[in-house]
Amino acid sequence: MIHYKFSCSNPSSQFLEIELSLDCKANEHIFLQLPAWRAGRYQLANYAQNIRRFRIKDAQEENVLFEKASKDRWEFQTTESGKVTVCYEYWAGKMDAGSAWADEEQIYVNLINCCFEVSGRSEEEIEVSLDLPKFPELVSTLLPNGASRWKARDFQMLADSTILAAKSITHWKYQIESTLFHIWIHGEVHFDQQLILNRFKSFSRKLIADFGEFPELEYHFIFQLLPYAHYHGVEHRRGTIITFGPAESLIDPNQMEELLGISCHELYHGWNVCRIRPQELLPYDFSKETYTRTGLILEGITTYMGDLYLLKSDVYDLPTYLKHLEKIIARESSNFGWKNYNILESSYDLWLDGYVPGIPDRKVSIYTRGALLALGIDILLIKNGSSLSEVMKLLWEKFGKPFIGYHWEDFESLIFGSFSDPTEIQRYFSDFVYGYQDLFPQLKSLLGEIGLELNEKNGEDRLLHNWGIRTNKEGQITQIHPDSKAYSSLMRNDRILGYSEHDTPSLNLKIDRLGRELPIEIPFETGKFFPEFKLEIAEKTALRETWGK
Repeated sequence: MIHYKFSCSNPSSQFLEIELSLDCKANEHIFLQLPAWRAGRYQLANYAQNIRRFRIKDAQEENVLFEKASKDRWEFQTTESGKVTVCYEYWAGKMDAGSAWADEEQIYVNLINCCFEVSGRSEEEIEVSLDLPKFPELVSTLLPNGASRWKARDFQMLADSTILAAKSITHWKYQIESTLFHIWIHGEVHFDQQLILNRFKSFSRKLIADFGEFPELEYHFIFQLLPYAHYHGVEHRRGTIITFGPAESLIDPNQMEELLGISCHELYHGWNVCRIRPQELLPYDFSKETYTRTGLILEGITTYMGDLYLLKSDVYDLPTYLKHLEKIIARESSNFGWKNYNILESSYDLWLDGYVPGIPDRKVSIYTRGALLALGIDILLIKNGSSLSEVMKLLWEKFGKPFIGYHWEDFESLIFGSFSDPTEIQRYFSDFVYGYQDLFPQLKSLLGEIGLELNEKNGEDRLLHNWGIRTNKEGQITQIHPDSKAYSSLMRNDRILGYSEHDTPSLNLKIDRLGRELPIEIPFETGKFFPEFKLEIAEKTALRETWGK
């Protein structure tokens, strides 16, 4: 068995002291691979940059020579058989749902950040122990194995797990069928326990009813409620980590809706991604980039379903749900990446720029574009007597439960096979999933099928809506509508010093472009740019009843 031991003699330094112990044969060549990325974030994280004071000792406490084979891969060779101990420090100085943090109140670590995969021994059982006497409250998504000890069946399970040791943790729990759900809270609690339990029970029960079962017998919601603004969640098979702040803002019902939204989103991942996973991500290879075209399924459907199941479970009423859908629509309506990259291409390129703005209008978001595509697919399925929830249940039964992984074509086949005449859904995929068409006209039409109207209007910002020029508070141009006349004259990052649009039909601006003051004239513009979208509830339809239940 491989063994990890964690301690932290000086939490203020934020360095964790880690020992990796393993039994080795004589003259054995060992490779230690530190993950370069983590599940749920398809971006190189280069965790090795947080390691220092790396040393290896043999059973006689003698130094063992080692070399680095790459930026995050170490190698050494033993001379005799026996136990070898790898000692190193890891800097736990980043607080979010996928990283590690140490201070005077807690030691918190996602194990994928700092635990090595021993090449050739990935299937071996791993034990983790803590030597943290100042932090008596302990939580982990690993399997308990004694006092301050847990175990993982293999490295994939270890890399999918989290440990939290703190001076104080709030703990609540609830049961849905055979699964025990835990809610662990580190931080101040500014909401009613019974109210939150009732809401979590509602969406958990509805999700389990629609999938038919939950994959695990125990599941942990671990919340870091912070004194400053924060919003992040990461999925694990046996739980989720959610960072949210400021904690006191949860007095506000609007902020509580955000917490409920991310919680339901992460629970949906308990099926989708943690178990329903494309073959290229099964098992995860954390040593390098692993490319996938399935971002629509991984995050688009999860984003859509995370909010929809709050409506289906009566945690949200329809106006509340529409308020959150409007936010997704607003974010997507300002992005014209769909003209250049479809969602499959954007998914494949997550490793390049999936989590940063990138160059203008290069790509789409697998989250917002994916959610709206999923909404359209769901409505088309419901029109034909099925639903996206039913398709996802089939994905669970065929690929997730046996844990064999799917191909994109399997998903497509299940969708198309749900139609007696697949012409309409095939055209939808051709235009908006594979193609480069504007989704919003089609979205308006489909929302009408469920008795919802998507209306648009222009606000009071004339530069934005009449001329297609978006600026920040300092007058710096942050975006120019690609169909506007301003697109031919202005540049992103130009700073507007002044403008006039009253004396002539044109727009006359004075701008600062990298220290040069320039006059710019924009010809008369009749376009309506960057409209504000509002969802209105129209006449109730039978399809809406099916969609929302």
